[in-house]
Amino acid sequence: MFLLSKKSLCLMIGVLCLFSTNAQVIDMFDGEHLKYNAKYGAIKGGEVVIDAKRTKYQNEDAYHVKIDMYSTGLVDNIFHFHDIFESYFSPKTQMPYLFVRDAHEGKYTQFEKVFYYDTYVESTIKGRFETGKRYYDVVSGIFALRKIDWSRMKVGEEIIFPIYFDEKVFDVKIVYDGKIDIKLNGKIYHCRKFTPIFTGTGMFSKNGVSICLTDDYRRKPVQIKVNFRVGSFKVELVE
Repeated sequence: MFLLSKKSLCLMIGVLCLFSTNAQVIDMFDGEHLKYNAKYGAIKGGEVVIDAKRTKYQNEDAYHVKIDMYSTGLVDNIFHFHDIFESYFSPKTQMPYLFVRDAHEGKYTQFEKVFYYDTYVESTIKGRFETGKRYYDVVSGIFALRKIDWSRMKVGEEIIFPIYFDEKVFDVKIVYDGKIDIKLNGKIYHCRKFTPIFTGTGMFSKNGVSICLTDDYRRKPVQIKVNFRVGSFKVELVE
């Protein structure tokens, strides 16, 4: 049985967060609720729930996005995990104000707040870290990529997207792989496929991550496949 490590869970969240839609859709995510099943082969091992809403952060307009991921069934009996990621960020620039992680993974637990500023971040656990500029967190990145005009992208085209997480900047290269149809929940979803390539980690196998997003104005993540060197899992939209 393949079990997720702490870094695997964090990167899984990053993968799920890296995609969505264009600027006109941002307000439509206010109050949106998305749910996913995570499967290890034919075994359902967990669920992921994403909620987004408009709010205020220190009297500034902001988005609050919460990602709740937890184990279920047999996987929960073997290795219990329940991670919550939250981000408060600007609806205009998508730059984060605050990132929160509440992790419960087996015997490991951690609660951390990271405050984002223009030239540094401040962690309640690791203190101050100089960044030189303000980077996206793994959650706010979803809204930053919504401004990209996919209609002009060509197969094989690449986008470089830097994300700050855990005192590191991950240069995530995203490769556009064209259109694909996904059959799921008794429906056919017309999608576009992307392959994110993470530098700075040898965790994934070659071309180990693929993501399919609806080819419409909402561009919801429908299916995510992740192939690690020691196992694989699949995340699928529930409607």
